[in-house]
Amino acid sequence: MAQATPAQASLSVQGRLTVYNSVVALRGKKTSTDKRIVVIATSKPLTANQFRQVQEADAEETMTLESYPSYIKASFKEDGTLRYLVGDGGGAVFSKKAEPSQTFLQGKATITGDRVRGEVTLNEPGDYAKVAKLTFDLPIVTEAPTDQAAKPAAPK
Repeated sequence: MAQATPAQASLSVQGRLTVYNSVVALRGKKTSTDKRIVVIATSKPLTANQFRQVQEADAEETMTLESYPSYIKASFKEDGTLRYLVGDGGGAVFSKKAEPSQTFLQGKATITGDRVRGEVTLNEPGDYAKVAKLTFDLPIVTEAPTDQAAKPAAPK
């Protein structure tokens, strides 16, 4: 059942690599008057509760996800402009704002209807070097996954 992955993500902190196998896109909470599109990568699919945590959190802040030690999350404006890349992984918690004056964080998304595609790269040198890459072509999910979806209904 091998199929093309519509998204992939990885984070390396001081040479320690973390690969994320689950990437989802959703509409984040409004920040001031702007809506945000959030793309979040985790090692396993989000549960319904974790999905709600991501939706309700400020799109540009780091957060603690119930039972997840690691994630990376990109926040975009509706026009596809990268705002932030935040995460918790490889022993580092970080929040990087995309600004024209810096070159270590780059990214752009194309948002068409209920779909988002794009790429974000972080290549931060220094004593605590971080390299992250997130590529995606995903539907923007509007509802939390149903935790019971894979289980057949119990007979009454």
